[in-house]
Amino acid sequence: AVDTIRIFVGTDQRQRDSGAESVLEHSIRSRATCDVSIAWMRSGDPGWEVSKLGTDGSWRINIDPGFAWKQRGAWGTPFSCFRFAVPELCEFSGRAVYLDADMLVLGDVRELLEVPLEGGYKSVSLPRTDVSVIDCSWFRGKAWWPSIAEMKPSGRITYHYCQMLQAHGGIVPTLDPAWNACDPMQPRPDPGISGSKLLHYTTVPTQPYKPYPTVRYFKHPWPSWVKAWEDEREQARTSAQ
Repeated sequence: AVDTIRIFVGTDQRQRDSGAESVLEHSIRSRATCDVSIAWMRSGDPGWEVSKLGTDGSWRINIDPGFAWKQRGAWGTPFSCFRFAVPELCEFSGRAVYLDADMLVLGDVRELLEVPLEGGYKSVSLPRTDVSVIDCSWFRGKAWWPSIAEMKPSGRITYHYCQMLQAHGGIVPTLDPAWNACDPMQPRPDPGISGSKLLHYTTVPTQPYKPYPTVRYFKHPWPSWVKAWEDEREQARTSAQ
């Protein structure tokens, strides 16, 4: 049986500098009962260069790469579509997991090694793919699936890839919702963190670590989520000493 889980994380320099990467990594490794391999798909790093027009071999994101969020026709973040490169990066073999950097793992990722796979991307809903268990071998020989070289200049957004996958039965919304608990765009009562296996700080203006200097930040509406992130940050710092 495979006992190492391959995790690919979409991120950028500011996610790293603000501590999101180190906190996510600690949250994964400190709870995992299997070996973990983490690959950072960091916007701007070699192979992950981005630009507005996708020139010189970069990924076309249709917006200034300084920061993209909620812009029609553009990537939602500077790393939004990197997730669709995972099957090819794994040479169309085996299983992998994709996560965004703005997450905190509270469960044991070994579970994601053991969930049954049907189709290519297994997520909690359609077309949400920011937490996905991926059957990379499912994509082998699929002529309709673009190569990374084709993805880069295409300017496709996540919607386009999800439409393509849905048309071919490639997204299966049967992942336990506890693996992608998202915070709200509009305030509502704090649900706490009990029962969640992954907290997703998906609302950029309330991310507790404030990665982007051009964003106007607000207080996160759920104190339990802020405390969970801050506690994990302290544990990560302590373990690094």
